[in-house]
Order: sequence, then C-alpha cells, then structure tokens
Amino acid sequence: MAMKSNVKRREKRRSPRRVALMPAVIFYPNQNQHVACMVRDLSQDGALLDVPLAKEMPFVFWLRLDGETKLRFCTVVWGSANHLGVEFSEQIIERRRYERWGEPAVVLAKPHTPA
Repeated sequence: MAMKSNVKRREKRRSPRRVALMPAVIFYPNQNQHVACMVRDLSQDGALLDVPLAKEMPFVFWLRLDGETKLRFCTVVWGSANHLGVEFSEQIIERRRYERWGEPAVVLAKPHTPA
C-alpha cells in the first residue's frame, strides 16, 4: 500500500497558475467546428482544460476564453480522458526570444499612412 507524503511537490511551472473556472471555446485548425470547454486553471503560459473526449482533440488548436476576442494558439502538453494541459505557444516563443536576446520584440516596418 502506497503512503501519502506530507511533503509538498515543488512547482515546476514557469509561471504560477490560478484557479479560473471560466468557459472557453476550442477552434480546430482548418475546421469550422468548435468545442465548448471549461478552463480549470490559468497562467501566463498555459491552462488546464476540462474537455469532453479530450483524447480525440488535435495536438494544436485555438482557444478563446469567455469574454475575450483574442484567440490563444495552444499546444497540448498532456492529456487524460477529460482533461488537457496546454501551453500558450505565442507566450513561450516570446519568452524564449527574450531569454536569448534580452529585449522585447521591435516592429521593423513603420505603418503606412496615406497622404
């Protein structure tokens, strides 16, 4: 029989997650379908999603949180029967770029203003 440990597990996430409990919608790439889900917890870099038939979801998809217009590009990190752990790919790319070069992204072209 396995014994439970009273020692807290060390958090390995790069940014802390907070309980969210908010509805969201998953959009598949190249599909008109969407799937309703519930965001259980959320961080700057990712989320835990309650998703019906999670094992049938694609490896990448777009997520829109309730009340937001922004779509977040997600990559599945792990999954179970009804849950997905996802990484918000754009935030991860930006942080790695910042860690490597140490400065925020710059706009290389000025917007065109009509005369």
